[in-house]
Amino acid sequence: MRQRTALVIGASGLVGGELLQRLLRSEHYEQVTVFVRKQMACKHEKLKQVVVDFDNIEQYEEYFHVDDVFSCLGTTMKKAKTKQQFIKVDYEYTLRAAKLAEKCHVKTFLFVSAIGADPHSMFFYNRVKGETEEALQRLTIRSLHIFRPSLLTGERQEFRLGEKTAEWLSHGFSFAFVGKWEKYKPIAAKQVAEAMYYAALSEKQGVYIYECSEMKGQCEQQRGLSHQQ
Repeated sequence: MRQRTALVIGASGLVGGELLQRLLRSEHYEQVTVFVRKQMACKHEKLKQVVVDFDNIEQYEEYFHVDDVFSCLGTTMKKAKTKQQFIKVDYEYTLRAAKLAEKCHVKTFLFVSAIGADPHSMFFYNRVKGETEEALQRLTIRSLHIFRPSLLTGERQEFRLGEKTAEWLSHGFSFAFVGKWEKYKPIAAKQVAEAMYYAALSEKQGVYIYECSEMKGQCEQQRGLSHQQ
């Protein structure tokens, strides 16, 4: 069985970090390249770190000759400080990377969006995510997978009071996240990463969008298959 190669953009984030570890553990991947702003402490024989200038990402086209490109880029208004900077990171960097993936004929492009993504949303964050999804779907990539997590749980490098408070409240009222509200239930970053990993291995062609419940279901299904083997 031929092993795969991957490029991860945004590996220092919550989902990206979990995804990187999953790929490095996998017998299906022989090389994993990550784009970083500064070198990470992580060391592995499969891992290649490339320090990039995201404003000139086209200079790094050679690294897009891989099977799968995972885009976990994302920022917050607190970090970005301006709407223009937020759009640059979440929309422009993602789309420019996807266009390079398209040019290099990658098999799969996988993108972390957000719940409520809608190009017509009245909320700025959701609108930008929706516009990004829409732009990605106009490209000719063989397999496009879009993941829409709700509140992410996991060990962040930085403490965010608002997100921690929401996480505590949601656990206390988890019984309320049923039916049509299930997709709003918090999801572990590790589950999102696992769902992305299995989607890449699926070799499915076309455009696929995953809400939280579908990501969790995919992980449970794969665990069930593993136990049967």
